[in-house]
Amino acid sequence: MNNPKAIKLESIRTATTEIFIETPQGSITVNHWSNCEGVNLMMVNQDLTPRFCAALTLEDIDALMVALAASRL
Repeated sequence: MNNPKAIKLESIRTATTEIFIETPQGSITVNHWSNCEGVNLMMVNQDLTPRFCAALTLEDIDALMVALAASRL
């Protein structure tokens, strides 16, 4: 019974780190990938509307931090 329209579901549990930061303007959530190569990042306003969402590798984050630091000069 090989049905090409069948749905396959798999579930994998891994230990990850999730960081929450609350500010007067809203909150930031960072969830590390289970393979330790990047993070999911979500920044929301107080009413939970999204301000910024991204899935970034650690190299992307390093480049973003350098760009943000340079923009403050």
